[in-house]
Amino acid sequence: MQTTTLNIIGMHCDGCVQIVKTVIEQQPGVRGCSVSLEVHEARVAHDAAESSSDAIVEAIRKAGYTAILNHPGITGGSWF
Repeated sequence: MQTTTLNIIGMHCDGCVQIVKTVIEQQPGVRGCSVSLEVHEARVAHDAAESSSDAIVEAIRKAGYTAILNHPGITGGSWF
């Protein structure tokens, strides 16, 4: 199991959060996710063998948002 943190650009409301959350949850291997409008982040627990971080980023891009992989040590507070 891997946890990936993504910075999400383009979310403006709770509707955007729901869209991003739904897109992420539909990806193979995703076991759970939290999306925060306040910090513009998504934290995704997924099986890397079934769904890569790049595949999740691409799915979010196709939904109209920009997702940037957040590298360890750059994250904000813990809320997942």
